[in-house]
Amino acid sequence: MDATRFHGGTCYRLAGGDTAEPVLVLVHGVGLDQDMWLPWIPVLRPQFRILTYDLYGHGGSGNPEGPRSVRDFVDQLEGLLDHLGMPEIALAGFSLGAIISQAYASRHGSRLTHLVLLHSVYQRTEAQCRAVRERYAITRERGPMATVEMAIERWYTESYRLENPHEMDRLRAVFARHTGDGYLKAYRLFGHAEAEMRHYPIDGVTCPALVVTGSDDTGSTPAMSEKLARHLPNSELVINPSHRHMGPAEFAQEMANQVLSFLVK
Repeated sequence: MDATRFHGGTCYRLAGGDTAEPVLVLVHGVGLDQDMWLPWIPVLRPQFRILTYDLYGHGGSGNPEGPRSVRDFVDQLEGLLDHLGMPEIALAGFSLGAIISQAYASRHGSRLTHLVLLHSVYQRTEAQCRAVRERYAITRERGPMATVEMAIERWYTESYRLENPHEMDRLRAVFARHTGDGYLKAYRLFGHAEAEMRHYPIDGVTCPALVVTGSDDTGSTPAMSEKLARHLPNSELVINPSHRHMGPAEFAQEMANQVLSFLVK
């Protein structure tokens, strides 16, 4: 991976220097950072230049003043692509990153060759949104570490948690670094995304799309992904057996190869 760079408050990395190669942009989830994609790079790099970056309020990126909106994140990505002179990309997002990717595709679909939505929420019920908002309220009151153990239990299979304690500690360390309110602003957005996403219809997104989640993901459920795939005109759906929410981390090689197979076929 190339060295970390900065543009307009955005921390990013670009793997690959051949400008003739197609570009794949990877967008991480709420509370995480671009390092989540490091295990994917060796799989994808032979076919693509890989652009990763930290969302506002995460990792090394800045935290602009005011509340956070989906539009802020769409504009962050658009500004970075313009800066790098990338008129055409494949775009893959995980969780909050998948919401951002949906919105980006709605606004800038002509720029996309492919769209990949990993473990995305979509048209959640009020009860499902309320569960997220309750965890957000705990985090706002007691700090980011207050909900990490709940997240670890929901996001990873029990066997992986027990066999990889260092990975669990690494995730705890990522959340411990959230000392400002950038994470909280993104987390609040995640809990209220449905209202804003009404302004980003996806039925006009015509590029090939891949929708993936895990059968055991209780937050980004198979039913959500099935509906999301139905609403995208040119989509494929994959439900990975036994995967929970952090499938892209726990099953990194498997999922990176799934995405690669979709992109290069």
